Amino acid sequence: MNSAAGFSHLDRRERVLKLGESFEKQPRCAFHTVRYDFKPASIDTSSEGYLEVGEGEQVTITLPNIES
Repeated sequence: MNSAAGFSHLDRRERVLKLGESFEKQPRCAFHTVRYDFKPASIDTSSEGYLEVGEGEQVTITLPNIES
């Protein structure tokens, strides 16, 4: 049964929807994913790496290296 009777507690007044800051045109933060097809054996997984975001779309990832 597909009826509006189940929604009788709702009125038909127009409501204002206020969107939060996450919907701004220029958000203050963003989330990204980094994927790589292989991981060199020389990466030191016990140390932290660095991700630097430059001008435009330039991103530099620096990972520590194990000296053999």
